[in-house]
Amino acid sequence: MKKELEKELETEGTEETEEEVEGCETDEEETEEDEEEVKENLKSYIQSETASASEKAIDEMLDKKSEELVKKFFAGVEVNREKAIKSARKQVKNLTEQEQVKSWFTALMAKDTATLKRMEKDYLNTGDDEKGGYLVPPALLAEVNRFTEEYGVARRDMRYLPFSGAGNERKIPTLASSVSTFWVNEGGSKPSTVPEFALVTQTLKKIAAICPMTEEMLEDPAIDIIRLLGELFGEAVAYEEDRVFLAGDTDDGDPFNGVINAAGVVPVVIGSVNPSAADFGNELADAMNRALYAVPTQVRNKGKFYIHSDYMGILQRVKDPEGRYLIQRPVGDSNVSTIWNRPIELVDVLPDEDASGEDTPIAFYTDLNKTCVYGDKGGLRVKYLTEATISSAGESPSSINLAEEDMVALRIVKRTGYVPLLPSGIAVLTLGDES
Repeated sequence: MKKELEKELETEGTEETEEEVEGCETDEEETEEDEEEVKENLKSYIQSETASASEKAIDEMLDKKSEELVKKFFAGVEVNREKAIKSARKQVKNLTEQEQVKSWFTALMAKDTATLKRMEKDYLNTGDDEKGGYLVPPALLAEVNRFTEEYGVARRDMRYLPFSGAGNERKIPTLASSVSTFWVNEGGSKPSTVPEFALVTQTLKKIAAICPMTEEMLEDPAIDIIRLLGELFGEAVAYEEDRVFLAGDTDDGDPFNGVINAAGVVPVVIGSVNPSAADFGNELADAMNRALYAVPTQVRNKGKFYIHSDYMGILQRVKDPEGRYLIQRPVGDSNVSTIWNRPIELVDVLPDEDASGEDTPIAFYTDLNKTCVYGDKGGLRVKYLTEATISSAGESPSSINLAEEDMVALRIVKRTGYVPLLPSGIAVLTLGDES
C-alpha cells in the first residue's frame, strides 16, 4: 500500500514538473519571438535612419558639387567676357575716329541697343541709357563743339563751369563787393577781410535739334559724316544758345532772360529811338563811350562791345570833323574792329536796325568771362527716328513725313544753361531819350 502511494506521488510530481517545463518552454518561445520582433524593428529603424542620413549626405554632396560646377562655369564665362571686352576695346582703339562714328551709326540705325550701350561703356565712359537716346561718340561731339566760328559767342566768351552730380540746378557764389586790403606793421595784428558774397541759381534746360536725311547719306563712305553732322548740329545749337543767352526774353517764351534783358544790368540810354536819323551814328558812338566807363575797372579792361551788324554798319559810316571814319579797317591779320580801343563782336542774334522803340536794348559792353557762367551736363544725346513727322518753323513752315519720303532723322538733346554772376558789370545800350 505504501509502495503504491509513493508511486502515485512520483507520478503526480512528474506530471507537475512536466507541466512546469512545458510552461517554461512556452514562455521562452514567446520571449524569443518578442526579441526577434524588437530586433527586426530596431534593424528597420537603423536602416531607415541610415538611409535618411545617406540621402542627406548625398544631397549635400550634390549641392556642393553643383555649386562648384556653377562657379567654374561662370568663372569661365567671366573670363571669356573679359577677353571679349578687351578684344572689343582693342578693336575700338585701333579704329579711326571716322570708323568709330560709322560703327556707332550702324548700331544706331540697326537699333542694336546692346552694341550702343557697350560702346558707351567701352569708350564713351558712361553708364546705361537712363536719360533717353545715346551719347554721341567723342569725335562727333568734338566736331559739334568746334563749329562756333560764326555763332557760339556765349559758349566761347562766358566762363565755363560744367555740371556734375544729380539735379539740374546749383547755387554759385558771386562776389558782391571788393575784398578790403590793409597795410600792417611788423608784428602787428592783421585785420581780417570780410567780403560780401551773394548766391545765384543756375538752372539747366533742354535744347533739342532734329536733322532729317536719307540712309544713303549716313552710309555713303564718300561723305564725311563727322564733319557734316558737326556743322549741322554745331551751328544750330550754337546759334540757339547765343540767341537765348544773349537776347532771350522769358516774356516771349524763352527759357532764360538773355544778357540784354537780365535783371540788375546798367542801362545806358543812346538818346534816340530812330536808327535812320542822320546823327544816330554819333549818338550811338557817344553812348558806347559812356557804357565803357559804366562798368567796374576789372570788367572794363578786358571787355568787348557786342552789337548787331546793322548797327556796326552805322558806326562804320560815322566820320570825324576832318572826314576820317571813326572805325578804321582792322590792322594786320585781325578781323576785329575796335571803338574806344575796345573790340567789337558782331552778334546777329541781338536786335537789328528794324527793332526800334523806347527802351529797346540793342547792344552791351562787358567781360563775359567775369560776369556770366555757362554750363552743360551729360554731353550730347541722340535718337534715331524713322517714322516721325517733322515740322519746321519760320515764315514758311513745312513738314516732312519720314516714312513717306523714305528718310530718317537724328534728334539731338543737350542740357545747358547760363546765369549772370555780376550784372552790375554789364552795360546795356538802349534806345531812348537821354533826358
